[in-house]
Order: sequence, then structure tokens, then C-alpha cells
Amino acid sequence: MPDNFLDALEKKSEEEKRYDKSRFQYDETNDRYLCPEGKELSFYSEAKREDKESLRIYRGEECGSCEVRQKCTKGKLRTVTRDGREGLMEAMRQKLKTPEGKKTYQKRMYTVEPVFGNIQGDRGKIILSLRGRVKVKGEWLLMCLACLCVNACLSRMLSGRRQARRQARAGCRWQKYNKK
Repeated sequence: MPDNFLDALEKKSEEEKRYDKSRFQYDETNDRYLCPEGKELSFYSEAKREDKESLRIYRGEECGSCEVRQKCTKGKLRTVTRDGREGLMEAMRQKLKTPEGKKTYQKRMYTVEPVFGNIQGDRGKIILSLRGRVKVKGEWLLMCLACLCVNACLSRMLSGRRQARRQARAGCRWQKYNKK
């Protein structure tokens, strides 16, 4: 499963993984993180992003006296950011780790993902010409429909070739046995 976050985490050594953000536990009820050493990182500020949800920044206040600070952070205090959708991403990662999730994702890889890849490859970037929610939705649906039509034509063409080859082979075999 392509997940840049997990791929980068797997490349790290065990020592580096210990203080990775994924090892910090988020406490939703108190809106804080707990580091692997059990120290609290409380909410510090919010960073606004254009066209995306804002990032919440959490900062450790006890990092200055921590014995493992050099392994955990290069700065004076450790900071961790949290995207508004991070809970959803974590839930999806957990779901994809299960055998059923892997099976479902494999199915998606050859049914849905190629459509997005083809549209993006054909157009360079997914740049829509129209503006407004209704018009953009219509344009997107037309792009998907066109991609699916091309795939259906290719599939039919390939299956036609396979069927012709099978018939040709069957004819050859039949002739082989009926020679007098």
C-alpha cells in the first residue's frame, strides 16, 4: 500500500522511530499529546493554511530538563503538529493494516486508482476549466466517463483478440486430429 508516511517511518532506525510523531499519543479529551517519555505537549497555537484545514501546534514545556531531548528534538522544545483530518488518516491506516483492508485496497488499486492516474496523466494536472460546484462536478463526471469509455473499448478490443487467438488455436488443434 503506498503510504509515504509509513514508507518513511520504515526506513528509520529503531532509535529514530522511538521519538517519531507516530509514537506520541494524542489525548483527545484533554487536547494534548504525550511523548514516549510520558511528558505532556500542550496546545500552543494554530497555523492557518490556504485551502486546507489549519494545523494545530503542540509544544512540550518540560523538554528543557528532559534527559533524552537531544534524541527527540534539535530545538529547545519539541513541537508536534496535528492536521484536522489526522484522526481519519490514523483510522484508515489501522483499517488498511488488517487482512480485509489489504484485500479491499488491492481491489481498489486496479479498479479506481487507474482512472485518477489516467485523468491526471492525460491532462498533466487535474485542472478544471469551469468554475462553480455544479459545473466542476459535471466536468469531473465527464472526464471520468470518458476515461471509463476508453477503458471499456480497450478491454473489449483485448478480449476480442484473446478470443480470436483461442479460436485460431482451437482450429489448429482440431485440424491436427482430423487429418486423413
